[in-house]
Parts: sequence; C-alpha cells; structure tokens
Amino acid sequence: MALRIVLLSAVVALSLLSSSFSPCDAAKQIDLYCAACHMLVDEMYFARAEHNPKKKIEVGSFRLGADGKTNTKSIDFLTSEAYLTEMLETVCEQADKYIQNTNPDGTRVFKRMQSRDGTPLGLNNITYNPDALAALRHYCDNTVEVYEEKLIELFQSDNPDIKNHFCIEITKYCEEEAAHPFAAVDRKKAKDEAKAKKREEMKKKLAEKKGKKSKKASKRTVADVPQKTEL
Repeated sequence: MALRIVLLSAVVALSLLSSSFSPCDAAKQIDLYCAACHMLVDEMYFARAEHNPKKKIEVGSFRLGADGKTNTKSIDFLTSEAYLTEMLETVCEQADKYIQNTNPDGTRVFKRMQSRDGTPLGLNNITYNPDALAALRHYCDNTVEVYEEKLIELFQSDNPDIKNHFCIEITKYCEEEAAHPFAAVDRKKAKDEAKAKKREEMKKKLAEKKGKKSKKASKRTVADVPQKTEL
C-alpha cells in the first residue's frame, strides 16, 4: 500500500512538472544563458582595454636567496592570473548596465544602455525588466563559478575569437556566432580613419592647386616685366 502511494505521488509530481514546463520556457533559459555568456566575455574584453597593454608585473618569490637575489620574473599584467581572477570577481556586476531587447521570434538580447562605441541605443522592442537583469547576473555568476579556470586559460591564450569558442564550443550556451565585442568599435574607428584620410587627400589637392596657381601668377609677373633693349 505504501509503495502504491509513493508511486502515485511520483506520477502526480511528474504530471505537474510536465504541465508547468514547456519547450518555450527551456528556450528562454537558453537565451538567457547565451546572453549572459556574451556579456561576460564582452565585459572582460572591455575591462582589459582600459589598461596599458604593455604593463608588466613582477611575480614569484620576493625572498632573498643565498645569492642575495629574489626569484621573480616579469609577466604581462593583462594575462596574469591575479588580474584575471580579480576581474572575474566583479565582472558580472556589469549586468546592471544592460537592458532587454526582444527579437521578433521572442528570443531576448541584452544591450548595454551606453554603448562602447558611442552609438545611441535604439528604442525599438526595448524593455526594462529587473527580473530578467537579475537572471542575467545570476547566470553570469554561475558561468564564472563553473568555468573560471577555463576563462583564465582562454584570456591567457592568443585565441582571436574567445567569445564564440567559449559560448558555443565550451559552454554550449549559444548556437550562432556573435560579433567580436570590438567589432562595432573597430567599424567606427575604420570609418573615422577613412574620413580623416579623405580630408587629408582634399587638403593635398587644394595645396597642389594653390601651388599651380602661384606658379602661373609668378610666370605672368615675369612676362609683364619690360625687357631691356640694347642701344
């Protein structure tokens, strides 16, 4: 009798679970994990960009050896385990600076309220959802907790596409490739450089025209000078 009651309770619990959980709910969890993964990697890239890439730190033992020297070595600050570990402790706090954007298919994308490249935030399909932002922060923290060592390893490597490698191949949170966090910044930089180059070319052309006019004017001046006649 007791066994039948236990089995009946289990069936009822499974029925309630199946009725309250749908593939749509699963998709929402997946898109949140993917968004959190993208945010995590992007913010790590941007945090590193605020430091001098040539900065070095001394690591090792600072105790004097028998030879009177310390056993230390100089390494890059941005790839040091100490710096990366410290960054991972606070990086997920950046979730507060994001806002939810809903795609036509219902999936959520989270965008920074203040873009890194100065592009104004579009207001289409924008929703301020504190619960979603709290979930974004929670999933980011979970990702750091599980993959901290792997993240440190990746940011110490020369992998040019950490974002997609980590979020698609390692965590499997995302299915589609995403743009590099500096893609928009690089596009703006390239655009600005192209404008600057065009301005320089125009200045050069104007200078050349001015030089040609000056030469023509000097030739006319020489031609207008009366020639001396011999007696």
